[in-house]
Amino acid sequence: MTDVCAFCGNKNLSKKNTRYIHQQGDNLLIVDDAPYLECDFCGEQYFDAYVLKTIEADHISIINHQKMPNRVQTVAVENFISLCG
Repeated sequence: MTDVCAFCGNKNLSKKNTRYIHQQGDNLLIVDDAPYLECDFCGEQYFDAYVLKTIEADHISIINHQKMPNRVQTVAVENFISLCG
């Protein structure tokens, strides 16, 4: 992974965890506590390829019913035009 921000050039990156949302077609997977690096200056986020590949493989296993997720949650979906009234 990088040791300098590709966006602003800052050399101070902090290890953090976040909620990551992965979309595969119309299917969404919410992954809590996904590790990443964040630029201390501009906030740009960097995810290791291993983390992203692991999330994608897990999501495909869930979609193919080879694995059950920890929990299932209902998600509301809106078209922007319907929000404008």
